[in-house]
Amino acid sequence: MENRKMEIKKKKYSFMLAAALLLFAAAAYISWQVGSVYDCGVSPLDRCVQDWFFSLRSQWLNDIVIPLTHTSDTITIVVLCIILVLSPVPGRKKYGLPVTLAALSGLAIYKPMKHLFLRPRPDVSLHLVEQGGFSFPSGHSVTSVIVFGLLFYLIRKNCNRPVLRNVLSGLCLMLAVLVGPSRIYVGVHWPTDVLAGWCIGGGVLLIFLMILEMWDERKIRRKE
Repeated sequence: MENRKMEIKKKKYSFMLAAALLLFAAAAYISWQVGSVYDCGVSPLDRCVQDWFFSLRSQWLNDIVIPLTHTSDTITIVVLCIILVLSPVPGRKKYGLPVTLAALSGLAIYKPMKHLFLRPRPDVSLHLVEQGGFSFPSGHSVTSVIVFGLLFYLIRKNCNRPVLRNVLSGLCLMLAVLVGPSRIYVGVHWPTDVLAGWCIGGGVLLIFLMILEMWDERKIRRKE
């Protein structure tokens, strides 16, 4: 029975690692397309999807999407990580350290890529928010998937109050999914920036989920 459980866990970890590598490979392919095929310019897909998002623009939707996109600003994520790290010891270990390390890992990947590709953002006249720097990949997309995706997992695992668990995890899931498209809507990223950011963020998230699962398993073994 014990061997059967170990075999299942090994298969699960192998699947998670394979999925992470597949996402990184997809990000590499998109990067090649953007850098080599389109010379860091705009692809037909970028233009088509961007036009569709812009067709949705309205004042009431602006009032929703602009605050939404700011939830993954650098200052927002830094403040969130500081709060989690400075929380009492159980919260620090369960939330603060994993989320902060994961966010820094994502930053270590996408920040050098921005300076490697030097892709210009869409024209500033299209921006609904102020945003400088380069476009590819979308740092907000990377960070939102990692931070809010990991918080979703940790909240579902550690929060013992059902209503609070459902509300907070639902909010995190919404942010993990919607921040990326919001970057297209507010006009500061091309769709391929967001797609690559999702792939990078998803790969990092899966690796950290695998590490956390293995760490918990190791702690259980020590207690036994």
